[in-house]
Order: sequence, then structure tokens, then C-alpha cells
Amino acid sequence: MPLADDARGRIAQKLHTANFRESLALVEAGVASPRDIDKVITNAIGRRWAVGGPFEIWEQIGWDLVQVIAGELITEISVATVPPEFLANMAADAGSKFLSDQGSESRRESDSAFPYFKTVAVIGAGLMGHGIALEFASYGRDVVLHDISEKLLGEAMVKARTGLLALASKGHISKAGVEDALGRISTSTDLRESVKNADLVIEAASENLELKKHLFSEIDKAAPDHAILASNSSTFVPSAYGAHTNRPEQVVGIHYYNPPHLLPGVEIVRGPDTSDVVAEVVAAEYVSLGKKPAIVQREIPGFIGNRLQVALLREAMSVVERGDATAAEVDEIVRGGFGKTYAETGVFEIADGRGAEHARSVAEELFPQLANDRELPRLLLDKIDSGDLGVKTGKGFYEWTPESAEAWRANMADSLLDMTTRDL
Repeated sequence: MPLADDARGRIAQKLHTANFRESLALVEAGVASPRDIDKVITNAIGRRWAVGGPFEIWEQIGWDLVQVIAGELITEISVATVPPEFLANMAADAGSKFLSDQGSESRRESDSAFPYFKTVAVIGAGLMGHGIALEFASYGRDVVLHDISEKLLGEAMVKARTGLLALASKGHISKAGVEDALGRISTSTDLRESVKNADLVIEAASENLELKKHLFSEIDKAAPDHAILASNSSTFVPSAYGAHTNRPEQVVGIHYYNPPHLLPGVEIVRGPDTSDVVAEVVAAEYVSLGKKPAIVQREIPGFIGNRLQVALLREAMSVVERGDATAAEVDEIVRGGFGKTYAETGVFEIADGRGAEHARSVAEELFPQLANDRELPRLLLDKIDSGDLGVKTGKGFYEWTPESAEAWRANMADSLLDMTTRDL
């Protein structure tokens, strides 16, 4: 029997509030501003939620990997049962707005046309690396794409062509621009040669901290003194790899979301030693690429986006464990409801529209009802124990065939491409 509208509404409100609770916690901790949190929602994770719900999205990478990602974050994300004091203070001030401060934004976008980096080295040509490379190349930057074998590099260039052709199909670049961009990407299996002339180096290798430490140490020795060194890691904070260089003030996290060339959201993650100039220059460069960069002011596991995604997943798992809805019903509520809102409007913009007094009232009512587990849900662990990991095994909360998985990915890519077309 389909869920009644009132039940759907209650579930949607709790899922939204779980996301809002973690957003408030990030602001309270000084990790990011309300505006930057909304940027990550509307330009990255919200766009994905508009197309796929949390269960089907996480099934693409597998519940075993989710266990690693969520296992680290679930011990840290908010378990507040009352709203933070600053929200209560805002509610007392009827004119107070989360997004009233425009200062940081105006500086970041003022130099958006200036190309700070003429040559970019991308280390790792896999799922993320080729997308990062093709985007820089499509904006006129010279790119050196590095990986450990010619075979991997050849496969990456095929994928880069496919990505560029998709952009051309929607008018983002011209057909001639496809070949121009490809011509600006060179490839190399020699790490030192790859970075020796780079203004910006972006490491996009696998999520292995020892590998990243080694790479940053070697890149530091070979890259020009002025070069900024960055990692696309979604797990490790800048100090973890920046400490293995002689230029930690020039090390920063640049966290993309998949697919990197179709999602305008990107997180600029400051380490404890990252200079103000480096953070601002990198953010301004990404604006010039048509991105919507959000600044993570201090390093924290999961940054903004992954913490919000895990906060939503924890509440979604709780809803299913209680029997209030199935995984498919939760996905439909997210995908067909507030996911579409999030693709346009962030949680703080929503809160401003409704008023701080309303936000406080909802928080006081729902925070005590939200899931506060500090351990992974039994529902997730059962899937891992049974080997039902999602797409990679053909079964998770859904049944997957190679054809249905490819159709899901194609729909996600096409939908995101249409959203980027809307931005033009």
C-alpha cells in the first residue's frame, strides 16, 4: 500500500531536519558559513538527490565502502537534541538572516575572469581525474594527465572525449572546442615530468593515505616553488598529506563530486597551514571555470558534503529500520520531493524564507526524534554480512543488472547535464 501523504510529509520533514541539524552544527563549529553550506547543497549533493535517493546513490559504490566512509563520520556528526543557542538568538531577532553577509562572496567573485593557473597537472586518470582534466582543458588551460600506465591514460582520454562530446551536445562548448580541449591535454607516466611546469597540481589517486603521502612528497620535490598542491580526497584532510611537503601553506583540499565536470559544486578545504591567499586564489580560479566553490574554513573529516550525506543516510536508515517506509519509498520521497528543492535552494535559504522562529520551532520538535546512533545501523551491516553490496554484487536494497546500473548512471549524467545547461 502506498504511503499516505501525511506519512510522506512527516518522513520528508525529518530527513530535511537531519540535514539542517548537521548544517547548523557545521556553522556553530566555524567549519563553514551558511552560504558555503548552501552552495554545496545546491551545486553538488542536492543535484544528485534530485535524481537519486540516498539508498540508490550509495549502492553505486557499495555498502562495504559506505561502511568505511560512514563509519568514520557517524561518530562525529551531530546528535543535538536542542537547537544551538545562536538559532535561538536569531529567532529572538525577527530581522536576522542566515545569508545576510555578502562580504566574503563579493571578493571571491571579483577576479573571476583571471586565469591564475595556466598549466595544471592532474595525478590519477581514473573516475575523477579524467573529468577534472577535461574541464580545465575546456576552459583553455594546458593539462598534463598522469597515471602509472599508458593503458590507463589511453582509457582516460577516450572517456575525456566522451565527456567533452556530451558538453558539446548541450551547447556548453562547440564541436570544434572538443578537439581543441583534447589537444590541450597531454599524458605522461613520469610523475616528475608531469608536474615540473605546473602552476596547480591536483592529486586524484585512490583513497590510500600512504600513497598520498608518498605522492605529495615526490610532487613537492619536482613541482615549481610557486605551484599550489591539492588533493581531491573525499576522506583525508590537508594536514595529513601537506605535512609531507616543504610548502604546507600552499597545500589545499579541492573536493569534487562525481561527475566532476557536470557538478558545479566544489569544496576548497583549508588545512591549518593553508594561507589565506592560496584559499582565495584557488576559489577565484574555480569561479572562472564556472564553478561554485565553497570554502571549508577548517579541516574536518567529511568536510561539508559527506557529513550532510551521512546525516541524511543515518536518518533514512532509521526510517527503514522502524518500518515507517521502505528504502525505495525513502528514495522516492527524496528524489521527487525535497531533493528537487535542494537543487535550487539550500537549507539556510529555506530557513530564511520561513523565518528563524519557525526553524527553531521545528528543531525543538524534531531534534529529539532524530536518530542519534554513534554506530553504523544494523540494517547496513546486515547487507554487508549477506554480501548484498549494491551494484557491484547485483543486489542491495535493489536488484541490479549491468543494464539497469548503466541506465541509472546514464540518467544521472543526463539529468546533471540538463541542470548545468539550465545554469547557462
